[in-house]
Amino acid sequence: MTAEELMEQYKKVREEEGISGGLGLITNPRALERGILLVGMNPSGQGDGVHIYCECKKDDFWGPKFDMMGDYNNKCGYIDLLPIRNGRQEVVHSDNEINYFGKLLAHTRDYIEELRPRLIILANSKARYYWGFKKKTPWMSYTFKKVNSPLEGERRYWKLYQITGIVPTGVNRYANNTNLIGTYFLQYRQYKDMFGIPVPREKELRYVDIQTIAKFIDVDWEKKLY
Repeated sequence: MTAEELMEQYKKVREEEGISGGLGLITNPRALERGILLVGMNPSGQGDGVHIYCECKKDDFWGPKFDMMGDYNNKCGYIDLLPIRNGRQEVVHSDNEINYFGKLLAHTRDYIEELRPRLIILANSKARYYWGFKKKTPWMSYTFKKVNSPLEGERRYWKLYQITGIVPTGVNRYANNTNLIGTYFLQYRQYKDMFGIPVPREKELRYVDIQTIAKFIDVDWEKKLY
């Protein structure tokens, strides 16, 4: 699915639900299938627009991400779970329009399932429940098992999981199967959260840490990520 095709799906949902507000989509057209996928929460800015991951301005938001992915940036995939434009994520969470969000998320999931990443890095820990970590609000409803992380020291704080399956929900169109079984899932957060508090330096994920995880998954696969 191309970025333009995905955006059309998002726009169709917005029209059907009678919702106003801009939609933004950031992807990497060079993303490697069965590669690494970096996942955010939602884009900032205004209006509708499709943007390229590697062409985003290296500022306080994108700079730490680009540095973290290092030599993997060229083939690293990127997607926000929700395309809703808003620079303040707490507003997006508080305006949680379940029907609207669920329909948008269903298309985001389609994109992820097609890309079939072997490693997903969730760069927004507050969005973890959209994946299925909270059973009362399962959303995409993936199931996970915890993995013993190869990271050392304070960086082991960021939990590593592996997707084991999926439970049918409306958001995943009552799927019983997923392309992501075996996919590794690293829970991180933005370099700065909504209150502007940076990740402590001793916990900050670096390129060498992502490389360590990639080699832990598959040494030969890691060589294809450049």
